[in-house]
Amino acid sequence: MNKELLIRILQATVIIVILLIFLFLSFGINVFTLAGVSKLPSILSLVVLFWGFYFSIGWKWPVLKSIAKRENLNGTWFGTYTSKNQLTSTVFDGEIAVVIRQNFLVVDVKSFTDKYINYSYGEALNYDNKSDKHQLIYLYSQNDFKPTDDNERRGTSELQIHYDFKSKELFGNFWTNHNSQGYLNLKQISSKQAKSFNEALTYSKK
Repeated sequence: MNKELLIRILQATVIIVILLIFLFLSFGINVFTLAGVSKLPSILSLVVLFWGFYFSIGWKWPVLKSIAKRENLNGTWFGTYTSKNQLTSTVFDGEIAVVIRQNFLVVDVKSFTDKYINYSYGEALNYDNKSDKHQLIYLYSQNDFKPTDDNERRGTSELQIHYDFKSKELFGNFWTNHNSQGYLNLKQISSKQAKSFNEALTYSKK
């Protein structure tokens, strides 16, 4: 959880407390009096309940997601990749599926091609307030158990998130430890999480 996210949560908490104080006042309860102080634990409980709800499912709701600026990327994404070996200039391209499992704090990314499976580690979902852009950054490896093994193909992806009324897209660059650099272009095709490339391919044709 980065600094900007913590600040937004703190700001939202202050606003919620102020709204609750006004709500109590509308019922004739002044929390700033000696008698009203006894109601402060009730305010605290309501704040805790709200954040418990928000961190579990509320952050996914369109009407509430602007509080923490956390995009819901859960599901299967399908598209294309293009990569170029920087030493030999050999170009590779093809179809790729990316499956994302996410809760408020954790993002897990698994990608499938017809030949390879990559597992993410070191994920970060960022929001830039100045540009109003969301970015998904993650390291990945073909070894789920030893992701930093130098003998395995590893890489880094930096993807921008674009939403409109019709579609959701992920696009951006990736680099590998095999001297290649490439580009991903993905669209979300299902809220379900495919378990294989062929299953994702089936979703893409619906």
